[in-house]
Amino acid sequence: MKIQLDPQLCNNLREIINEHHNFTYEKTADFKFPNSKKDVTAGAYNCICATLDRINDLVEHCNSIEIEGQFGLCDFFNYTQSLIECIAIIGKVYKVAPLYKGADKNDTSVFHQAGLNNDGNDEKYFTYLRSLCSVHPVETSRHKEYQGNQAEWCPYILSGKSSMLVCFPNVYPDLQDADFVVTVYRNDLKLCKYVPIHVKELIAYVQKRYQHINQIIKAVTDYNQELIDNFKKKPIPEPETFTDYVSYLNSLQNAITERCGENHADKTKEWICIIKAHFEDDAMQEKLLAYQEALKTGISTIHQHLQQMGIDYYFEEEPISYDTRFVKSGYALEKLGYLQEDFWRLSFDEAIKLAESGGEPFSNDRIDNLLNIISNARMNGADDEELMDISREIDHQYTTTNSEWARIQLKIIEPYFDNVVKFDYHLNDWYLHLQVEIAFWLISQRS
Repeated sequence: MKIQLDPQLCNNLREIINEHHNFTYEKTADFKFPNSKKDVTAGAYNCICATLDRINDLVEHCNSIEIEGQFGLCDFFNYTQSLIECIAIIGKVYKVAPLYKGADKNDTSVFHQAGLNNDGNDEKYFTYLRSLCSVHPVETSRHKEYQGNQAEWCPYILSGKSSMLVCFPNVYPDLQDADFVVTVYRNDLKLCKYVPIHVKELIAYVQKRYQHINQIIKAVTDYNQELIDNFKKKPIPEPETFTDYVSYLNSLQNAITERCGENHADKTKEWICIIKAHFEDDAMQEKLLAYQEALKTGISTIHQHLQQMGIDYYFEEEPISYDTRFVKSGYALEKLGYLQEDFWRLSFDEAIKLAESGGEPFSNDRIDNLLNIISNARMNGADDEELMDISREIDHQYTTTNSEWARIQLKIIEPYFDNVVKFDYHLNDWYLHLQVEIAFWLISQRS
């Protein structure tokens, strides 16, 4: 006989937890720590992740267990209890009242074993059976509801069909329909004690504990929705309330971090740098001013979405979007990303200083030579594919850096931009990247 736990139920739990991953990442709960007598409040994210993974594996394994023979029964007890404990700890994280507490503490609807003085319940009886059969067979001493003040020792478990005891219905009426019979030794008995186990009852109990996930799903949903509602009610200050736009962006960053998580703690870093950027070339500066205004318009839209909590954890929305499909070389587009590598390694203050520098044009004969090779090859009729072959030869000969390789790729695809921007290859990487961004945006404005 096997249990049939619905894998979709634990998948539903994972989905609802991942729906607002930023809230999950910031979740805290009380945990037991080594050398601490009291629970310690700590981040719950790693616990949640580990538990979800373990639940998935346990559900799959529990469904595969053949509850036949004593060791099949022991496996069922051990792995289903692990599953129950995983469910319980996630419930604790989200403050879901556990089963068999409060109004449910006397629930014996599955096993019908109230125990001594009616202090038992289904949960206690299941752990008692597990102790006898598996985890403490020769030291069962923690279940006073079912063993009183005596220690118990379990030498073996018999199949109900193979036990001779079932042949004596008048003496052992409780054993007649048992799937297993647990033999128990006690010091206060001359004869053995026999405990029947009915597999259908075990399955019913575990199914009940597994269904407790539904209450946790509701708790997670309610928890997330409460945070969303509170954030919607909390106004994000508008630009007009600040003396300058950069101060507004700093405030907006705080709102982004609060609502979307620490992984977006530098979301406005480049936006601020673009606002502070400037070009010495008048034509390029005019294009930058137009781009800055477009950036502000896009940020305003993001502000509205953030206020209504319409931005998720991944926060892929950007203030300016553009089409890159007019450039036929996907490889070149990918390598343009090298121009941003150093920027994202900079601290916030270092990035601001870089933006305020105006790009600091430099002279570099090596870069001039690399680019001239591409330009001369194009003048001699080389197409893009041939230019790529030439660029590989350049790389082999010069061992180019990522920064140089990005410039070479930009030089190859430069004609696609139709001279909307005159790229200055002697600007630092980030300023050249900014020129590329402006060029993409201007081309997109034409359509």
